[in-house]
Amino acid sequence: MIYGIGTDIVAVKRMDDLHVRYGGKLAERLLAPDEWGDYAEASNKEHFLAKRFAAKEAFAKAVGTGMRAPVSFTTISVVHDAHGKPGFVYSPELGVWLKSRGINSTHLSLSDEQDYVVAFVVAECMQTHTQPHTQPHTQTHTQTRTEPRA
Repeated sequence: MIYGIGTDIVAVKRMDDLHVRYGGKLAERLLAPDEWGDYAEASNKEHFLAKRFAAKEAFAKAVGTGMRAPVSFTTISVVHDAHGKPGFVYSPELGVWLKSRGINSTHLSLSDEQDYVVAFVVAECMQTHTQPHTQPHTQTHTQTRTEPRA
């Protein structure tokens, strides 16, 4: 059963501007410990950060909280399986929180071009679980973001 759906789009230029402005502080704010190795190897740091930012924002929307504890940039890692399929790994605290809400699976789709990155996340829950904070999925939610705080 679908718990929530989230999507986010990021202009790579905006991430580039933020990377120039804040340098390594931006990566510290956006990356989980598991992601630092991939970041170090990335040839295009701004593009890498844009993909991580979009994926994590879409995740926060899918679980219905936005970026507030325990959902944060540093408690969510974006990983890829052997075939390149993207997914998430969570901090232990976030894993417990997800389980307490019945969320047992998330699915991530990332697409990127030179100028934009888009992420789409579906969070699934056990059949018997309902969201305590919303009505059935007939509501439409719109969230906008100006820029990440570094």
